[in-house]
Amino acid sequence: MPIYEYYCEDCKGFSSFLLLRTTEELEPYCKCCGSKCVKRIVSRVSVPRSEEKRVGGLLDPSKFSDLDENNPRSIEQIVRRVSGELGDELGEGLEESIEEALNEQQSTAEEGV
Repeated sequence: MPIYEYYCEDCKGFSSFLLLRTTEELEPYCKCCGSKCVKRIVSRVSVPRSEEKRVGGLLDPSKFSDLDENNPRSIEQIVRRVSGELGDELGEGLEESIEEALNEQQSTAEEGV
């Protein structure tokens, strides 16, 4: 079952169409604005991995080469990357903690100026 994706030249939106049969005909349109002025784009390929392989990939030290433990923004990026890979949302408490650390860092930087 192929999924075809299209880019709307009018509203710059993206639309996806799932075809149940390859013989099925498709007249693409923009699902956002209804325009027929769309171009087919090359879709990303998704290969499902087991949970074991996903977690194993997270433990790869090269994934943390850009981590600066003194920079909350750097930690935020790593935490978001890991939570995205695990398919979890950060949670309200962690989201607030990240925002608080970023605000504190910004306040400290402004005081030093």
